[in-house]
Amino acid sequence: MSTKPLRSVEIFAGAAGLGLGLAKSGFHHEVVVERDHSACNTIRANQRDGHPLVEGWDIREASIENCDLSDIAAEPDLVAGGPPCQSFSIGGKHKGHRDERNLWPWAIQTVAQLKPKAFVFENVPNLASGHADFFDYLVKALALPTIATPLDWESDAERLSKIIATGQSFDPSYRVSVATLMAADFGTGQKRKRLFITGVRTDVAADFKVPEPTHSAEQLLEDKWLTGAYWDRHALDRPQMDEAGLRWLRKHNRNPRDLFAAPLKAHKTVRDVFAGIPGGAANNERAPREAKVYKGHTGSPIDEPSKTLRAGDHGVSGGENLCDWGTYRSPRYEHFSVREAAAISDFPHDYRFDGTWSDGLKQIGNAVPCALSEAVGGSLAKTLQAA
Repeated sequence: MSTKPLRSVEIFAGAAGLGLGLAKSGFHHEVVVERDHSACNTIRANQRDGHPLVEGWDIREASIENCDLSDIAAEPDLVAGGPPCQSFSIGGKHKGHRDERNLWPWAIQTVAQLKPKAFVFENVPNLASGHADFFDYLVKALALPTIATPLDWESDAERLSKIIATGQSFDPSYRVSVATLMAADFGTGQKRKRLFITGVRTDVAADFKVPEPTHSAEQLLEDKWLTGAYWDRHALDRPQMDEAGLRWLRKHNRNPRDLFAAPLKAHKTVRDVFAGIPGGAANNERAPREAKVYKGHTGSPIDEPSKTLRAGDHGVSGGENLCDWGTYRSPRYEHFSVREAAAISDFPHDYRFDGTWSDGLKQIGNAVPCALSEAVGGSLAKTLQAA
């Protein structure tokens, strides 16, 4: 099996949450495209620092609609990216495909132009559940990118359906698969779900396999309320069991875990993440404003994986970027520092962020957790190397 780096290109790269995970799984980005100035400066700053995961990336600060990719060598191993998700998010303005931020047509066009051996695009799960007709079209268009006309997708949908039904083959065509994955199940200290659309070119013999979870909420509950290992790890007295713990214990007593099955690791909590941040880490200054909570935005409990970190339409959302210290310190809420939020999304501790506190939180809120992207990238790398 080949161990040389796999050639990759990323569009809608952001601050490189997806790219860093792909780099760790064996891909090397030849070109990254991102229009946000602060996100590009973040990658550039880490290149100047000599960070090995972003070494040699050609950063093109541009919108994909206006970016010339004609100089990229033909047929890279992978095209990756996260098209803007705000228009498809539950919390957005629900414009969907009608939103000017819908850049999926250019994702399809990039696959058609570069003809990679595989692609992976990520987005919010609501793209599939809340915009089913458009999502169904995307799957068809990505399977046949060179003949799709996504700017007129409603008219194109029926045509592609008829072509697929006949079994006609085009060069290239892709086997497309879809999976929704929870970041906490792969070692991220965050309950963030992402939808992954992957495609493998039909002349590649091996199929993509969705990665299996490595961590579980069940094991965290066992570590808290059965063995106490979680509290011991943090040198804390075991607290009184909460209602969630009582429900779990009743269920466990009725149906104990199979002792012959290898247990998964425990979900990582905010406290676990904080404990791993080294002293003197960059971007760890306290937030410049006081934390405020309001209904539906009450922060992330410190002894659970955090809520999904969000960028929001106008910068940083409130409650998702707060830590609820609960009863294990004097009860209070604090904003995450940029470093804390970055660690919650698995960014390396030596990876620093350009701009203000708000800029950093926005970049992180738009990023795929690195452990999740590494898991998906690892499965893609195995697929391509096996072939």
